Amino acid sequence: MKKIKEYIVNALRHCIEEVRMTMKDQGALIFLFFVPLVYPLIYASIYDAELVNDVPLVVVDNSRTSKSRSLVRKIDATQGIKVAGYAADMQEAREALAEKACFGVVLIERDFGTDIGRGERGDVTLFCDMSLLVRYKSLLIGVTEATLDLGHDIQVESLGALGADGPKLPPVYTPSFYALGNPQQGFATFLMPGILMLVLQQTILLTLCLLGGGLYERRRANGWISSYLSTPIAGGATTRLLGKSMAYFIVYFGQLIYMLCIVPHIFSYPQEAGFVEILALSVPYIFAVVMLGMTLHPFVRERESVFLLVVFTSVLMVFLSGITWPVYAFPKWLKFLSGMLPSTWSMHAFERLNADGASLAEVSHEIYMLWILAACFFMTAVCANKWSQLRRR
Repeated sequence: MKKIKEYIVNALRHCIEEVRMTMKDQGALIFLFFVPLVYPLIYASIYDAELVNDVPLVVVDNSRTSKSRSLVRKIDATQGIKVAGYAADMQEAREALAEKACFGVVLIERDFGTDIGRGERGDVTLFCDMSLLVRYKSLLIGVTEATLDLGHDIQVESLGALGADGPKLPPVYTPSFYALGNPQQGFATFLMPGILMLVLQQTILLTLCLLGGGLYERRRANGWISSYLSTPIAGGATTRLLGKSMAYFIVYFGQLIYMLCIVPHIFSYPQEAGFVEILALSVPYIFAVVMLGMTLHPFVRERESVFLLVVFTSVLMVFLSGITWPVYAFPKWLKFLSGMLPSTWSMHAFERLNADGASLAEVSHEIYMLWILAACFFMTAVCANKWSQLRRR
């Protein structure tokens, strides 16, 4: 019992010492407080419009019938598309695309009206600039909605021609679309929850590696005499690591609440998860990230190198998370690398909890994997810490 009490006391002393050292480092304070405060607001503000509206589109109407004109009016009436004008032929439409006067072209074939009059299919072709998928999405959805609407009108007219009372006839089908987890169908609602989890990971790694580089530089300036602790603290590597992990959880708790609870509320993102669910996910996530940072901590030699390494890997971690491309389509070695990152599991779990209303039981696999990663990185951190201690002797 006495040893357990001593272990806890030493861990708390390491926790207090780590907080004290962190608060003295101005660079670490920037990544601990300023970056988590500002970055989510900047990212969310950029994508706050959610959807791209009034995307310019040029029409090549070779039919020039009442049906083709009705289709163009319906396309122009959609939220995502603005008909910028007509082109005489496809060559003129291509020139408009090249000059960025429009980002899409609708080609209505010459026999469009005749085919519809015969009860056959009328052909309409959409050409899109694929440089931005959000523009492509607006163009595709707008043209699809307009053609479905025109098809319904033609159906009513056809039945009316047979003697039926067209306006009173119910439609044969009623298309319905439900955007599960993303009711606004917006880019920010889809992307930002995962980005918030990644910002948490990257700022913790930046802070720990920055402190590691500063420690190495101070020891080198002091003739390789460690000036890390103000007073010696008993305990081994496990005591030290557990104390430090508690320190960063305490320091990061406020940022955690801000990014995962307040920012989604400010920008009206879906918030199906409660505080208990977010906390149950965040505890193993922060612990795993801190242990990963403590594994890298002894190997950092210069504070400046941290920015190049961690900032560069941020883009890679977005792709490896499976948000932009499904993980099951990765090669096996990339699947393994993706699974070794805490951000991958936390981003998927947080998306499901907050957007889809999943329960903790439904994301239990992700939470278990975070605890496994935390345990694995804890062991690697102990080895790295002991290796660092041996090098100082």
